[in-house]
Amino acid sequence: MALVASALTGFGFSLVYPGFGVEAVRRVPPQSRGLAMGAYTAFLDLAQGLASPAPGLIATGARMNVVFLASAVTVLCAVLVAAWLMRHPAMKPL
Repeated sequence: MALVASALTGFGFSLVYPGFGVEAVRRVPPQSRGLAMGAYTAFLDLAQGLASPAPGLIATGARMNVVFLASAVTVLCAVLVAAWLMRHPAMKPL
C-alpha cells in the first residue's frame, strides 16, 4: 500500500511541478524567464523544506486524521490556484 501511495504521489508531482513552472515562466517577459524559473524553483524548495516537517508537528498536537485533513486542504488550495490560472491565461507577448 505504501509503495502504491508513493508511486501515485510521485506521478502527481511529476505533472504538477512542470505545469506550474510553465505558467510561472509564461507570465513574465521573455528577458525575465530565467529569473522566473529560478525563483519558482527556489520557492518550491523552500516550501518543501518548510512543509515536510509540518505534518509531524500537526500529528504531535492532534490525531492523524487532522494530518490528512490539512493535506487535503493544501491540495484543494493548489487546485484553486490551477483553476484560476486556467481562467486567466497569460497575455501574449507583443
